[in-house]
Amino acid sequence: MTTPDYKNSESYKKGIDYFLSKYDPKHIAILEKLYAFSPALADVVVSTGLNDIWKNKTPTLTDREKEIATLSSLITSCTVHSEIKAHITCLLNLGMSKDQIKELLILLTLYIGVPKVIVASQLAEDAFREYDEAKK
Repeated sequence: MTTPDYKNSESYKKGIDYFLSKYDPKHIAILEKLYAFSPALADVVVSTGLNDIWKNKTPTLTDREKEIATLSSLITSCTVHSEIKAHITCLLNLGMSKDQIKELLILLTLYIGVPKVIVASQLAEDAFREYDEAKK
């Protein structure tokens, strides 16, 4: 059975472009690994998730608003630490200040609880440090 070449589809290319507009290019390795594991799964994430939903079907939300919602959801699950850090970094890249991210964590204690926010605050510290080091 031949696997379709998703990488050459217009929606995949647009999803990658959108990804690169938001994230550090070094994170493209995550999508490359996913593609190596399952091209179809990577296509769902890139073509459907990034291009169709993030870019096309939510046009009135800013990237910053989408990132705040996504980060809040990820912190609620508190199971995907690398994703939490990546979305914190993305918010910094979008101009959200460290203090604003800290305030978001304060707000989230009311809705998701102190233990999850403590874990998230530790991940935020790591993300802040890595962000600052990358800017040097």
